[in-house]
Amino acid sequence: MSLRKTKKQAQPENKIYIGSKIFDVFLILFMLILSVIFLYPFLNVVATSLSSNRMITTGQVTFFPKEIMVDGYKMLFKEQNILGAYWNTIVIAVGTMVISLSLTSLMAYVMMVPDFVLRKQLSVFLLITMFFSGGTVPTYLLIQNLGLYNSWWSLILPNAVTAYNVFVYRSFYKGISPEIRGAARIDGAGDLKILTKIYVPLSKALYATFGLFSVVGVWNSYYEALLYIKDPGKQPIQMLLRKIVFTSGTANMADSQQMISNGAMNQLNVQYACVIATIGPILLVYPFIQKYFAQGMQVGAVKG
Repeated sequence: MSLRKTKKQAQPENKIYIGSKIFDVFLILFMLILSVIFLYPFLNVVATSLSSNRMITTGQVTFFPKEIMVDGYKMLFKEQNILGAYWNTIVIAVGTMVISLSLTSLMAYVMMVPDFVLRKQLSVFLLITMFFSGGTVPTYLLIQNLGLYNSWWSLILPNAVTAYNVFVYRSFYKGISPEIRGAARIDGAGDLKILTKIYVPLSKALYATFGLFSVVGVWNSYYEALLYIKDPGKQPIQMLLRKIVFTSGTANMADSQQMISNGAMNQLNVQYACVIATIGPILLVYPFIQKYFAQGMQVGAVKG
């Protein structure tokens, strides 16, 4: 009798095990298909930027470059202002990240403290900014009246603090044991020291995640620079690459127009080289903070 029961119990367990294996195989195949879908456009852009005009026009370029040539990249880096534009973008992106992380941390910590008297009023104020904005024209006039026009500050300060980031930071801070803060206060630590010595070290994943968001957002943006920066020497890389993509060259890249006209180079060589030049630095940085980024996304989604 006991042997029959054992066989009956084993059958459902075997079915569960087989079903789990089938699901795992299906999931792996599904993720492989998604990976191909996501990677193909990127690999095609890289291959096209390195392929000859004949291979591109005949549609023979897929994953790998055909008849490799690097004239598109040569023409791109012949542009005299490109290194300066890269430097401008790095300064703007890093400046925005540092100021955003600092100010958002301060505001989130204040809103997390239970005895802060204006906590509810500040929360309501931030919620209003999530539903209403000043608009393009009022913002432009404000930037101009504050004397920020044609300066890097016009791109840094408007992105310094966002309500969504403040609420996420506050939720993350609330997940840290309040006894730690209480013990630090007993030892004589002030709020600023508690924030910098306790909360910041315990929030590396949070800062890595939102630091990356901040840098990527600034790195990919050109609209604000188009509105507020008129001096070519202060413009970020996106403005310069935008000119190249839409005109297939600038005044310093007259050779590219001639090569395209002669059929020695395809217009996509220069345009796709600009795409790679845009995303290349981000791709180089991302692997070093990937583990913090993944952890920050998970914790920020759970704690509240």
